[in-house]
Amino acid sequence: MNEPLHALTHAQLKWTSQLPENFPGVRLPGGIVFSCTSDFGTICIQEYATAEYRIRYSCIDVVEHFQYERKEIAKGVDSLMLLKGSLIQEFNSSKKNELLENQWRLLKAPLEIITSTPSIEQYLQKVSIWFSERFVNKLIGMFPIVATHISEDKESIQFPNTPGWNDTETLQFIQSILRCPYDGEWRKDYFDSRAKDLLFKFFVKVSREKQVLVDVDEREIGKINEAANLILKDIRKHFLIPDLAKRFLMNEYKFKRLFKQVYGLGPYDFLRQERLKKAIELLQEGKSVKYAAIETGWRPADLVFAYREKFGTTPSKTFRSK
Repeated sequence: MNEPLHALTHAQLKWTSQLPENFPGVRLPGGIVFSCTSDFGTICIQEYATAEYRIRYSCIDVVEHFQYERKEIAKGVDSLMLLKGSLIQEFNSSKKNELLENQWRLLKAPLEIITSTPSIEQYLQKVSIWFSERFVNKLIGMFPIVATHISEDKESIQFPNTPGWNDTETLQFIQSILRCPYDGEWRKDYFDSRAKDLLFKFFVKVSREKQVLVDVDEREIGKINEAANLILKDIRKHFLIPDLAKRFLMNEYKFKRLFKQVYGLGPYDFLRQERLKKAIELLQEGKSVKYAAIETGWRPADLVFAYREKFGTTPSKTFRSK
């Protein structure tokens, strides 16, 4: 089978088309599997490819220094969203970036080579999507800053405002791809739509003025991710921001600024969004408004208000509640 990547620090890898034993990730619907397990660790890459885009879901767990490269990325735009772990990348042997958990980046292609070095003994999970020139051109007319960068800036490979932080909507788009419920042509149409949504989202972020960012290090990012995971562990609970800041050894101001920088929302709005998302899932299953509210930490009246605020109607008019 063809190599999905080329190892620079180890002998030629032996690939199989089976998921590794005790694989901690998910199965990419419709994707081809490339996996390799050896003394250095385990790599699993799943790929779904069309003529206009290529989705790669990669899970890497290495216990020693490991470096690999991808060659000859075709003309278009190459994106990467790092879901777990950290990664150092070098583009065309000229530009180097360290990506932290929950960051994304966007590059102009064609690219001769991308060299990557994942962190050791730290489970890495990432999604990369290459968009063809034709696919990019469907959107580029709405984004003059992007068009100018692609056509006129011959030196800069990386788009402005990147790397950036994945917000909740971006993460939801990614999870919807990884957990696509459809088969056949419906799946392709669904992936077409999600790929377009993500590229649109990236171009919006690239086109915005440069934001003033809080100075952070990897340790602080880890604390913010721990705080988000604590919130998600039981969305029925409500943590006060001063208590969260104290728990993760930050002052309240920096905690709020950094949380919003990483997740695109403050801690309270992040919790409300996750509660509403889960409540909608329960309503789609036919559960009552009262039941969905109790299970997600709302009072029924507050859930109705939040739903109306976002969608302009009430849950009872959208769903047939029991």
